[in-house]
Amino acid sequence: MTEPRKRHPFRATSELAGARAHYPVVIAGAGPVGLAAARDLGLRGIRTVVLDDDDWISIGSRAICWAKRTLEIFDRLGCAQPMMQKGVIWNTGKVFYGDDREPVFSFDLLPDRSQCFPAFINLQQYYVEQYLVDQVEETPLAELR
Repeated sequence: MTEPRKRHPFRATSELAGARAHYPVVIAGAGPVGLAAARDLGLRGIRTVVLDDDDWISIGSRAICWAKRTLEIFDRLGCAQPMMQKGVIWNTGKVFYGDDREPVFSFDLLPDRSQCFPAFINLQQYYVEQYLVDQVEETPLAELR
């Protein structure tokens, strides 16, 4: 990762001061799925808490390719635009054979160019997680711990 990793500072919760809170949904893990679920549930009025064992965005990348449908969902959650600005956009797939530099087969994954999003973007998972964390932090009913 070329950019400095962002540490998420400890924030004391109201429960530490003796308050009682009820969370209908507890999500284990602050990866892309957990963060997206928390943001989505929070936007739908469901109080949610995400628990993770780390206070840093992940350093590696288990995911790097994000499909059009995922971008549509992330757009609804508020983070597709920074992903599009940072990621490498592509719509064409190519198949190579051996050491040949010319593809033996090429195919268009987005034949309808009127779509709002490309077929795929390549973007490291840690960027996506940071964009989702930013959205969760702006969601009053979703909490990240």
